[in-house]
Amino acid sequence: MSDHKTAVIGIRLEDLQKTLKSIQKEGERLLVGLRKDAADLLKKDRRQAVEDLVSQAKKLSADLQKRTERAVKDLENRSQRVVKIIEKQAERGVEPIIRGLNLATRDEVNTLKKRLTQLEKRLDAFGEEQGKAA
Repeated sequence: MSDHKTAVIGIRLEDLQKTLKSIQKEGERLLVGLRKDAADLLKKDRRQAVEDLVSQAKKLSADLQKRTERAVKDLENRSQRVVKIIEKQAERGVEPIIRGLNLATRDEVNTLKKRLTQLEKRLDAFGEEQGKAA
């Protein structure tokens, strides 16, 4: 009986060893699959991370473009204001010099033109009256 028990125990031990080996092989196969799945997930995560970075870069680029455009407009407005200030200061500086030269102003010249035109009309009218009287 003890031989029989030993034989049964031996068979069971062999079955147990076969089962353990098959479990080990299945575990190794699952582990390889898990590694592959983990690598795929990492690739997807990396890909998503890259896509997120690209998206953020595009948003940043658009934001920088808008800021640049606003800055350019602001500079243009400031430069126009500076030019106007300089023009006014130049007028104030040049005006006394022109007065010192005793030159006629634009308004004075325009007034003289109007007076001259009126005088020419009066002279023409006077000439016509003289021609009729003669």
